[in-house]
Amino acid sequence: MNLELRSPFESDYPAKLEATVRDGPVRCISFNKRGTMLAGGCSDGYCIIWDFQSMSIIRKMRCHVSSVTSVSWSRNGRCILSSGEDHKCVYWDITKGTQKWIRFDGPVLMSQMHPRNNFIFVASIYQDSPVIVEIGDTIRRFPLPTNAEPLSDVNNSSITLLEETYLLLMLGNNTPLYSKTVVCRYDKRGNRILTGTNKGYLNVIDPNTRRILDNPKLSHLSIRNISVSRNGKAVAVNISDKTIRLYGLDDEGMDIKSELQFAETVNKDNWNQCCFSQNGDYLIGGSGKLAAHEIFIWDRRTTRLVQVLQGPNETCIDLAQHPIQPIIISVDVEGTMYTWTTRHKEDWVCWDPAFKEIDDNIVYEEREDEFDIMSEEETEYSRNNQVKQEDNDDEEIDVVTVDRPARSDSSDIEDDELIYLVDSEVESYISTKTLETQQPESSTRSGHSANNIVVSSSTTNTSIGLKSKVKGKNKARIGKEYEDVNGWKKKSYHN
Repeated sequence: MNLELRSPFESDYPAKLEATVRDGPVRCISFNKRGTMLAGGCSDGYCIIWDFQSMSIIRKMRCHVSSVTSVSWSRNGRCILSSGEDHKCVYWDITKGTQKWIRFDGPVLMSQMHPRNNFIFVASIYQDSPVIVEIGDTIRRFPLPTNAEPLSDVNNSSITLLEETYLLLMLGNNTPLYSKTVVCRYDKRGNRILTGTNKGYLNVIDPNTRRILDNPKLSHLSIRNISVSRNGKAVAVNISDKTIRLYGLDDEGMDIKSELQFAETVNKDNWNQCCFSQNGDYLIGGSGKLAAHEIFIWDRRTTRLVQVLQGPNETCIDLAQHPIQPIIISVDVEGTMYTWTTRHKEDWVCWDPAFKEIDDNIVYEEREDEFDIMSEEETEYSRNNQVKQEDNDDEEIDVVTVDRPARSDSSDIEDDELIYLVDSEVESYISTKTLETQQPESSTRSGHSANNIVVSSSTTNTSIGLKSKVKGKNKARIGKEYEDVNGWKKKSYHN
């Protein structure tokens, strides 16, 4: 679709189902900063990257041995961070094919890359405190507080409810001792970390001092999702009480007074995911209703429900908004992805004001002087214009330089930012076999005392030619992927 032919009066939210993609049992998805690539984590441990324009797979690698819980892009778009139920996070360089493994003491519920630093991320651990991780030659970890006044000297498992109440009254803190962090994420600039607990507390943490700046209690139930708008001034919180709450966010903390609540007034179902539109004017919620794929879109200014997208009879488990265009990608429980877009109509008047649209065929009427012989002055004028046009045709046209997409802020520009993957960079990463599939999980833990493992695809499998480029006639052949008896993924080509 040509952006110049798009009418400026079109709606800014999707209205119809455009395409369906079935490339694996996808569980979570995430766009890169420009919206040119889409990453997805599968229930079988694979991470897949698609080119969003063609929705073709450009990278695929086995990162986990169990289901992937979240995927996140680095600032420069060259690395993917994935978290899984196998107690680890994987930092995957998609240009070099290398992986760094960071192990934890429990399943990783979710993780997110720092919006300004390509080597820092925050992770939420099951039944444990969230942690900030710095990736480098040595992995450094910084635990984050869960309560406003953590009691490090008290054993929570050995005290009674009466003793716990007494300690809370002595400290002047109403936060329960047993509250655990469920979700965590950065704000727009990475200056604060927002964490949600299973008791309805939303903690605003300073990543430098690792102290809680504000911890308002939003509900008595668990917080499921936290989403920050594109301008960083609004926060949407999805809570298990079947309500999505919208708050303001400033330098001082959360503005609870400006609370707006969004819910399904008919069935009162839970929400599996929530996010903002590309311009932040609309709030989007994925319904957790069983056997129904429904996406609700509200107008933030009027709190009015403007659109309900209804798909197949499968529950929506995740969704992602394109950062620039009014496009939504949703995922159902079967791992199928659905693309929702607006109803585009080409308006040629936006490109050429002299263009006139017609509904029916009309008989062409010839003008009286249309085919008359031109005078000498008109002939000379047309000849001069033709010479100028030939001179312009001799100019060299640059078809190599990649222009940046529209709406890119100057503060977000990266020198080494990866926007597209060209054909010369696409190698056979699909056939890459990682160390995780070469030895079982038990032998990996017993054989490595350190929690950080670096696996290089370019050095591990060069002896058997797993990373060889497709050359010659094989480049035009159709490849069929299969798996041999040893678990290796290979491709067979036929003429």
